[in-house]
Amino acid sequence: MKKKILFITPPYHCGVVEVAGHWVPLTFVYLAGAVRDAGFEPVIYDAMTKRHGYKEIRKRIIEEKPHYVASTAITSTVLDALEILKLAKEIDPDIVTIIGGVHPTFMFREMLENEYVDYVVRGEGEETLTELLLSLKQGKAPESVKGVSYKSGDKIASTPPRPFIKDLDTLSTAWDLIEWKDYRYFVIPKSRLGSVSTSRGCSHDCTFCSQQKFWHQSWRGRVPERVAEEIEMLKTKYGVNVFLIPDEHPTHDRERWERLMDILIEKDMGIYLLMETRAEDIVRDKDILWKYRKAGVVHIYIGVEATDQETLDLIKKDVKIEIGMEAIRLIHEHDMITETSFLLGFPHETKETVARTLKLSKVYNPDFAHYLALAPWPYAEMYKELKPYITVFDYRKYNLIDPVIKPEKMTLKQVDWAIIDCYRSFYMGKLKELLTMKDSFKKRYLLVSMKLIMNSSFIVDKLGSLGSMPPQVQELMNKLKTEHIEEKPAKELKSSIVRRIRINAPVERVFEYVTNPANWTHYVTSLVDVRKISHKTLRTGTTYEWTYRMLGINLDGKGKVVDYQKNNKFVMEMEGAFPIRESFTFQGNEHETELMFEIRYEVPGKVLGVIANRLVIEKMNVKEAVAVLEKVKTICETEKL
Repeated sequence: MKKKILFITPPYHCGVVEVAGHWVPLTFVYLAGAVRDAGFEPVIYDAMTKRHGYKEIRKRIIEEKPHYVASTAITSTVLDALEILKLAKEIDPDIVTIIGGVHPTFMFREMLENEYVDYVVRGEGEETLTELLLSLKQGKAPESVKGVSYKSGDKIASTPPRPFIKDLDTLSTAWDLIEWKDYRYFVIPKSRLGSVSTSRGCSHDCTFCSQQKFWHQSWRGRVPERVAEEIEMLKTKYGVNVFLIPDEHPTHDRERWERLMDILIEKDMGIYLLMETRAEDIVRDKDILWKYRKAGVVHIYIGVEATDQETLDLIKKDVKIEIGMEAIRLIHEHDMITETSFLLGFPHETKETVARTLKLSKVYNPDFAHYLALAPWPYAEMYKELKPYITVFDYRKYNLIDPVIKPEKMTLKQVDWAIIDCYRSFYMGKLKELLTMKDSFKKRYLLVSMKLIMNSSFIVDKLGSLGSMPPQVQELMNKLKTEHIEEKPAKELKSSIVRRIRINAPVERVFEYVTNPANWTHYVTSLVDVRKISHKTLRTGTTYEWTYRMLGINLDGKGKVVDYQKNNKFVMEMEGAFPIRESFTFQGNEHETELMFEIRYEVPGKVLGVIANRLVIEKMNVKEAVAVLEKVKTICETEKL
């Protein structure tokens, strides 16, 4: 029997991370893939996303009966991760408990002082965890496993650090263990949210950041072709259409990054990409930013952190303030959404410095601004310098939301109010800008996001803890509640015709023929004309105009490609007198294709019933479906395309 390892995310919530979406636990996807390759049975339980508490977690551990329970943590989530391991030991003392992540890597002694922690996996976990489990399974001491810390008698033992994995593309992923229905990006309707890592690490040395220390200021990138293949697989197999790129610095290598953009443009999958990078890379890439947008990038976070050079130098953010401003301008110029953050609560902070930060953040004018409380990670380079000003020691508060550092000339409550006031002032101005915005996609995106931010537990809980809500904040929230976001309701298509056919031709060839607009009037004989196609290369979202001849009458309308999955699925929706949706589904290989064609249509009402009744329309659609499939089969099998 395979030994089971249950991966559990800490049930921690701070009101910011989860405002925009439910995020895939990518770390566990990689760890589960690695241990499964070694013969173990992994289970991923995302208690955080499911908003499960300790009662549900206890029940799940009892049901799964795992041999090992593992969790991962940053500073703000580590107490809840430890509580999970405590539950596991209370249920069954023989369960081996393991913890990893940024905080445990550096604070392994602190972790092992907890009686419920058996092992700490330090650094990159795939190879270390696998070797640790194999060692334990064989009854051996883990002293030969690099990158672990554990109790040895009444002492703490640590093996030497493990070198980083050289080739990230050799790692396995356990995407099949993800419960995909749980993952959505709330800003984009009907989305399924995934995550793809294209690189690991960052070579910079910002003193407040945990990542540069975790990765030893190193950087490794994946092969662009492999990244694109993974994105295409997730789109085709699991229906993912929004992808978070969680890399600390995905654009580090311009040549590699541009190659990835070129491949995604070629594949044209109709996806949305959300990413973070450095401001200087955006300025460096100003000549290819059009490729970012065409490849699917819609949202870019850049870490500005501060609006004055003195503070940037203090935190070793090796960039000039002018670069940050220019980067935001360039992103806007290419119709992408900008997000950045500004740190508040430094020891030298005053009401005047906060006001200056707010004023300059408006000059930067990102689409989204976050005003964050400086958090002194206990292992960060600047921790010793900040320690005299730390007045809060509850790790759950180290979330960049709750101030834990008391400036010399401000109270913690004043810092709290300053953060709220910055949000209020910035978004009041932003709302006025949005109400006159002409770009419908961006307007909707920003309005939905603002509603999510202003109704998040971060705002509501914080205002409740600070006292009465400022009237300006209440005014903004009221405006957002009443602001109408135009969204067309989904059509109710009441009838359906489905037909299938087998074609002796490669699936790629059949797909290319069917999806080429130049061929549509060839195999849909009633289609007279297709024109004004919005994109040169077809993709999800492409619009067009058409003329269709029905019962001797030419009918005009507008159409849209609502789903485009290369060599897998193609769906068109046509609006007009008779709203209709035509779906093609492709299955096959390099020798043959099974093509399924489905026509869904709206039954005519009383007025249109004078021209055509349901029976007539249904007969026409059956005839049309058969004719379309026969025509495609004949052309793909016998003619040169």
